[in-house]
Amino acid sequence: MSLGFDCLYEPSESAANVIIRKGYESDLEQRVLSVEHKLQRLDDVFKGHLLPCPNNYPCRLTSSTPAPEAVTRARETHATGLEEPQDEDASTNGMAMTFVEEHSSAFFGESSNINFTQLLLRAIAAVHQASPAITSAVDKDSALQETIIASVSQAQPHRPVAASSTHLDSPPTTLPSVEEMDSLLDIYFDTFGAIFPFIHEETMRKTYTECRLNCFTRARRTWLGTLNMMFAMASSLDRDYVASAKKRFERSNIFYKRALELCGDLSRRVISLEMVHYLLLLVIHCQGTQRSVQAWNNHGLVIRSAIALGLHSHSTRKPVDPVSDEYRRRTWAVIYCLDKVLSVAFGRPASVPDEQMTGREPVPGLSTSALIGPHGNVDLPGEFLAVSFKLYQVMARSLTNQYGANLENADLCPDDIASLKASGELRQMLQGWAASLPSYLHLCEPASSVLSQNSPGNRFRVILTLRYHNLAILIHKPLLSATIRHLFRAGSAPGGSPPYLTQLAMAEAHECVRAAQLTIEIVHCIITADSTSKNNLGAWFFTLYYGNFLQNKASFCNADWIHPTVFTASLVICGRLLWAQHGENVVGEAAVKDSKILLGKAETIFHKLDHENSLVLSCLEYIRRLGRMCSIKG
Repeated sequence: MSLGFDCLYEPSESAANVIIRKGYESDLEQRVLSVEHKLQRLDDVFKGHLLPCPNNYPCRLTSSTPAPEAVTRARETHATGLEEPQDEDASTNGMAMTFVEEHSSAFFGESSNINFTQLLLRAIAAVHQASPAITSAVDKDSALQETIIASVSQAQPHRPVAASSTHLDSPPTTLPSVEEMDSLLDIYFDTFGAIFPFIHEETMRKTYTECRLNCFTRARRTWLGTLNMMFAMASSLDRDYVASAKKRFERSNIFYKRALELCGDLSRRVISLEMVHYLLLLVIHCQGTQRSVQAWNNHGLVIRSAIALGLHSHSTRKPVDPVSDEYRRRTWAVIYCLDKVLSVAFGRPASVPDEQMTGREPVPGLSTSALIGPHGNVDLPGEFLAVSFKLYQVMARSLTNQYGANLENADLCPDDIASLKASGELRQMLQGWAASLPSYLHLCEPASSVLSQNSPGNRFRVILTLRYHNLAILIHKPLLSATIRHLFRAGSAPGGSPPYLTQLAMAEAHECVRAAQLTIEIVHCIITADSTSKNNLGAWFFTLYYGNFLQNKASFCNADWIHPTVFTASLVICGRLLWAQHGENVVGEAAVKDSKILLGKAETIFHKLDHENSLVLSCLEYIRRLGRMCSIKG
């Protein structure tokens, strides 16, 4: 070229047969996918900057001529400038492989409702030995549950909360309008934030305001993930905004998926107090949306992260202010309480021993704006957590002394003096706890005017009352189970006077029935007077907490970990109905009548508890059919 010559090259015959190395095309595809992934991330960032601010605050970067899509989504906010790890490369599956559905197999021990239900089904089979249909249903151990699932599924074909897909139609940094965010924050701190006060409201709102003022141009991934989990939980409770539970769960699921996208991977690599808060919210949320496996697994991750952070210990790496120290205590206390309730619900050993709680009890008094009354300013959420913590210590003692820490299934004999002694001691501890409550948190009776007077203080009293009766059921259920086991043992026939210790056990079993009766009557009294979310029951699953269909056996599990549930109480009443109808020579007509009335009240509660809620409908159908099986005359 420097000499001014033009060079012409004639292609040879072999030019069309270019030899390339093996895997060259695959490498090109990988590089293109990587570029597309990075461009998509850049596009998400630009969208966040180009969308107008959702309020009147000045925005640093705006578009003078927004695109049509930006106009339609102008009320949404996108967080940008997230602090994210640098190793989030896209992983591509080049094998064109489709994975089959994984089946879950789980253990449910003595304290679980599944274990008690199996006992009832075996007793029903013993009564109806000549009925092939009943015996076959019990032998299969899931025929009743599968029938209920099928009938409920036909009425509720779409169940988005149980979907495994994590596909998002919008970037995970997308946020709703400021008005909606403000409303959801208010709902959260009025409900979950009051029952589980481990997130400091003032600090959270301060950070939220700072991010809102700069249009969320910079935020921590863990903080944004925690915020989305708060939104997910609040939107699932917002019955005043969306009456249909189905639509609420769809809305909640969007925030849940965004939170997972933001913090799902980080939760396994990052240890911080904010991450522990995110995981705690995740566990609570999963328990309410039929994700029991995720709830249990994430609960283990919460405990490990909290211990790694030193929440169980007095000593910390650096000094913290009193407020921060107290909220570290509260976080650990909530983990402890959640651990005990999950242990009871699933029938599995607890993970946090009482020895790790020495000196780490929550100390109320940080906030005095929650309740103003004749007793002065009271930190109501703090007081509520403190007394709940002591109640769950009694629950831990019951798990150890009565259920063998759920390490193995051990059928108690009704004439076992040790079980009678343990029940009596724990009942005294429970009564001592109730007597020590401050006057503004006293327990209430079914006929009390407190039930119909809606206020934050009365709501706490109702929840504590239901938790109290729930623990009473747990304490006396071993004796009720032993009684049913004695009355319906194979080859036995009703008649004769039982041994003296067995009579004592049967008398103690009536305490379990009484606690279940009071639970149903209290909830029925409240919900028939006011079925809105403003009543003293609060959220619908604060009352009927959670049912889960396991994929492998379609078993129905109710985990009443927040406070006693109508479902758990209804199972006990079904046991009493079976006892009265078939357990003795003469049918206890009065007991049968009372049991049927209580089950009727439970059905009324299920009908009024929520609208288009497949979980509530499942519980209703299960109790209805189990009650019929228990009352069938032999």
